[in-house]
Amino acid sequence: FRALFTLAPDQLKLVVDSIVWAFRHTERNIAETGLNLLLEMTKFFQVSEFCNQFHQSFYLSLIQEIFAVMTDGFHKPGFKLHALLLQNLFTIAESESLSAPLWDVSAKGPGGYQNNAAFVKEHVSNLLTTSFPNMSIAEATVLVQGMFDYKSDLTLFKNHLRDFLVQTKQFKTSDNSAMFAEEQAARQSAERARVDAIPGMLPPNQIDMGDD
Repeated sequence: FRALFTLAPDQLKLVVDSIVWAFRHTERNIAETGLNLLLEMTKFFQVSEFCNQFHQSFYLSLIQEIFAVMTDGFHKPGFKLHALLLQNLFTIAESESLSAPLWDVSAKGPGGYQNNAAFVKEHVSNLLTTSFPNMSIAEATVLVQGMFDYKSDLTLFKNHLRDFLVQTKQFKTSDNSAMFAEEQAARQSAERARVDAIPGMLPPNQIDMGDD
């Protein structure tokens, strides 16, 4: 990732655009590769001396792109990574490592917003009401505030996002099991471990004999 710091702005934009192209892809493996790359990149830039420059250039567009794939109905298997990315981006908005304003200073002035978090809340609320005309600004404001409130707890954060997605029209009548795949796998693993610990609970053909 250090090599990214040596790239010219247009070259770095090409890299970011390529990652966005990847996570927009409907092929699951390609989409997951793009999401994982972006997650690593944002974490790396957050703790680097280029945190301000990177997020001033890409923060708003990345927020928009992640919400776009998360709500399009075609990328449900990527929900966990969507949640992790949004959680990370909302955390960055309130972190001390991001000291430069994310809003357009030439239009709003350096004091246009109290801080980046206040701007991001307003920006994302407007983004959601534009994307979902049936969503009122009050509903969007509550939703975005919840994302900030729950950003330190991934489980609560994901539950909050799921509630929002299920409320949107395209998710109401569709199969949303992919959004719960991680929790389902964890429950199955825990149940298997519980059963394994009880002698006689598993039939012989399901017992893992290992090297024996």
